[in-house]
Amino acid sequence: MACVSACLTSNALKEATGLAAELCKQFYQLGWVSGTGGSISLKVPDASIPVEEQLIVMAPSGVQKERMLPEDMYILDADGNILSAPSPKPVPHKPPKCSECAPLFMKAYKMRKAGAVIHSHGMESCLVTMMNPGAKEFRITHMEMIKGIAGHGYHDELVVPIIENTAREYELTDSLAQAISAYPKTTAVLVRNHGIYVWGDSWISAKTQAECYHYLFEAALRLHNLGLDPADPKHGPLMSWKAAATRGLSNGIELSNGTRERVFDRPAKQQHQDPLVIVLDIEGTTTPISFVTEVLFPYARDNVKIHLESTYDSEETQNDISLLRKQAEKDVNDGVVGAQMIPSVSAEKEQIIAAVEANVISMIKADRKITALKELGRYKENFLMMFQRH
Repeated sequence: MACVSACLTSNALKEATGLAAELCKQFYQLGWVSGTGGSISLKVPDASIPVEEQLIVMAPSGVQKERMLPEDMYILDADGNILSAPSPKPVPHKPPKCSECAPLFMKAYKMRKAGAVIHSHGMESCLVTMMNPGAKEFRITHMEMIKGIAGHGYHDELVVPIIENTAREYELTDSLAQAISAYPKTTAVLVRNHGIYVWGDSWISAKTQAECYHYLFEAALRLHNLGLDPADPKHGPLMSWKAAATRGLSNGIELSNGTRERVFDRPAKQQHQDPLVIVLDIEGTTTPISFVTEVLFPYARDNVKIHLESTYDSEETQNDISLLRKQAEKDVNDGVVGAQMIPSVSAEKEQIIAAVEANVISMIKADRKITALKELGRYKENFLMMFQRH
């Protein structure tokens, strides 16, 4: 007891409370503790006392962090019991209250022998958990600032567990403990739609890592917005919209009652040859008309016979031929140049295809906007596959 009393009046404690107040101001400027959110806690360094037995300085809850003074801090023993509380302030200030983060801070102190713990509401730490609502992990690799995270190098993949948010801060305690246990290498835990808890063996380590984590989250968000993969060593393009949601934010480990359960595996990376051309319906797009007249129409003209021969017996192609037969008959009666009658369905296949091809080429040459030609242009699978191979 005498030792505790002596510690409460020590210079080390005064320096620690002053440091906590100063860090609150700095973190406010960074956007980590605005709106009274977020918090900080640190051990009172004393070389004569093991880290796990040192006193703890903790910021209060629901206060303006940028206005914190040394005397506003709570002092706790190594087990989280309050030894000293700040004096109440006059209205409009509310009665002092120890941080709701206290039980979560204590998990980092007990399970990792931390020297300091930071809880940030930084925007990037919140947004990065929203990139994929089902992700249980954040992943990134080959970024210089990864070297600022304890136990990691440039070539390593940084993995940060994500836990689900709750209505009250203290309700996160068990989930945070499970994440700490399941990820022995991590020095942080993300809380979805909320923020992050970061710890280190000293306040310097915790602060440095927190800065690096926020940098990496911002980098991941920017890479993702550019369609690039933060979890790819080369940061190449995301493979698909589904992959964009899972790469960098993956379904890794489901935490349940302190156990580790593998959930959805990350999809295997697939290599796709980039297409030379993407074919779109003309209407409602910004496709240049020059591309239509100089590329699409000539290709259709040169390959319509191949298409008709390969799909002749299909219901869709027979319907197209029927429309073209009616149009050709009308064109012949109207004296349209290049039009010719298309034989009936009882005629030889080769005769019908030859007549259809001749009419289609004539229609394309005249740039006619008629239903029969448009319907033939809607070759969904076979025709477009031929175009892609070409």
